[in-house]
Amino acid sequence: MLKHFKTIGMIGGIAPSSTIDYYQRLISRFQERTGQRNYPSIIINSINMTQMMELITEEHLDELVDYLSEEIFVLEKAGAKVVFMASNTPHIVFEPLVQRVKAKMVSIVDSTIAYAQSKGLRRLGLFGTISTMEGEFFQEGFEAAGMEIITPMPDERKYIHKIYMEELARGRYMPETKSRLLSIANRMYNEGQIDSLILGGTELPFILKSVDMEDIELINTTKIHVERILDAAIG
Repeated sequence: MLKHFKTIGMIGGIAPSSTIDYYQRLISRFQERTGQRNYPSIIINSINMTQMMELITEEHLDELVDYLSEEIFVLEKAGAKVVFMASNTPHIVFEPLVQRVKAKMVSIVDSTIAYAQSKGLRRLGLFGTISTMEGEFFQEGFEAAGMEIITPMPDERKYIHKIYMEELARGRYMPETKSRLLSIANRMYNEGQIDSLILGGTELPFILKSVDMEDIELINTTKIHVERILDAAIG
């Protein structure tokens, strides 16, 4: 193990499939980057996704900050020095959480912005939960960096949120759902709205793959986030 490696803390369970994906990616990328067969120190706090989503849906954001900060404190007490949330949606309160906790927090939004800038992207589509697509935390960050976030039409956003919560978050990946999602993405691209598509939900990469779209880059936020987490932990 690297002498100065910082223990990673994950707020997981939001949802279970992406928690496993993060865990496996962190281990494999740590070993690839360090050339070691050792395993990094990772602490997982699997929280109640239903409770979290209820607070977000009801716009009880102060309570959400209280809830998530308490769960992060659990990780800190266990020794975590670098903490992240294995989901896009709770980043709606990322900044208040940074002010509340001591550990270094790594943002999935900031990670994605840095990646998009490095690729010279300008108009990015965004899929995710309704709170992610209609919230300001993605839009404001990208706008400040000189890029634009484009979301689907209102009825499409409702559909994406519905299948996200009822299917993807439960580990169900239906062919007809994939077909509809690709149809929405292709419409946005063909109308000249977007030059890439952010999979702004950590379950979306399980149903949408790069091979599914030849003309547009699908941006896997989990994959990008993992690299920034390891940057912070390895130092």
